[in-house]
Amino acid sequence: MKKIFIAFLSIFLFSCQKDTNTNISNDKVLTQKAYYVMLKDISLQYDLILNQTKPNNLSLSEYKIALISGKIGLSLSQQSKILNATQPLIEYATNLSKKNSLKIENLDSKIALGGLYSPNDDLNSKYNVNSFQATTESGMIKSNSFDQKQILKTNLESREVFDCALAALGADALWALGGSAAATWSAAAITTAFSAIAKRALGPVGVAIAVITFGLCISHELND
Repeated sequence: MKKIFIAFLSIFLFSCQKDTNTNISNDKVLTQKAYYVMLKDISLQYDLILNQTKPNNLSLSEYKIALISGKIGLSLSQQSKILNATQPLIEYATNLSKKNSLKIENLDSKIALGGLYSPNDDLNSKYNVNSFQATTESGMIKSNSFDQKQILKTNLESREVFDCALAALGADALWALGGSAAATWSAAAITTAFSAIAKRALGPVGVAIAVITFGLCISHELND
């Protein structure tokens, strides 16, 4: 009887240890490579969903900007599909915020955090006060209209970030983001500012569409 009890106890303890290890694994932040693969996969899912209703006279990137700006609407069914495809990013952001002791509770900012920061980023220094601001003095903008091809890239802290934000949000929204310069450029402040601009028309869906475009763009710049 004693041997049987010990055997059952051993099985029980092994099972608990296995569950603990699983939970620890689930809480781990992705590797840089896995993060990029995740962004790419989510982006492909978005494209499949949005191509179903994209107007023929717009490119997919133009369609996304029109959705974010509110110029074109999106059905509730498609919004639901977009959010379902975004779940891996939300889980990643949840783990990232835990790792860095960030208190980000609302869905919009959580989605923004996931796309703005990759696993190897220093959340305190990736962006600075000039990252999302457009100024004629810097030569970023040559007129009141934006032309991505006119923007010269120099470093990730300014021109490349600006370029990616332009591709993700569009000119009007980027002006608003630059004008909303947070008092502090902490991860919490950046995610709040980005999500506040991107969610105006579609809520968390707008944030998701914008931040996936942005995150992929930044990943490309870092790997070039």
